[in-house]
Amino acid sequence: MKKVFFLWAILLLVSGGSAMAQAQSSHYKAAETLLLTMGSPKTIDDNLQQMLTMQMEQVPAMKAAELEVRSFFSKYMNWDAIKGDLIKLYMDEFTEKELKDMNTFYQTPTGKKLATKQSTITMKSAQIGQAKVEPHMMELQQAIQQKMQGDN
Repeated sequence: MKKVFFLWAILLLVSGGSAMAQAQSSHYKAAETLLLTMGSPKTIDDNLQQMLTMQMEQVPAMKAAELEVRSFFSKYMNWDAIKGDLIKLYMDEFTEKELKDMNTFYQTPTGKKLATKQSTITMKSAQIGQAKVEPHMMELQQAIQQKMQGDN
């Protein structure tokens, strides 16, 4: 009797684990599909190139090694290198149903437009933030300096 119960318990655990793996893989697939639908591989590459171009402009000394810098980041920050981490991030933040709902949206004309404009919106948003803060950097530097000197 104990052997039958033990065998039944093992079968239950194995089948439960298998169902859980199937649920995870469908969740994984939903996240991967969404990222592909949003055009993430191209967006990642475009953003990387824009970031590197900005870095080259801000630190002209890097220009001498531009080819090496671009090659390095293309090697370690490409879609294949970060795909698994991004899929996990989306799986952690969204349920499978939410991912599927978003995928449905990104397949609409409006969703497709948002996907193509997202990089531009992000870059322009950062520029807006920088433009708002930049004129007041002296104030921040003074506050930091006072704090470090012990003046309150």
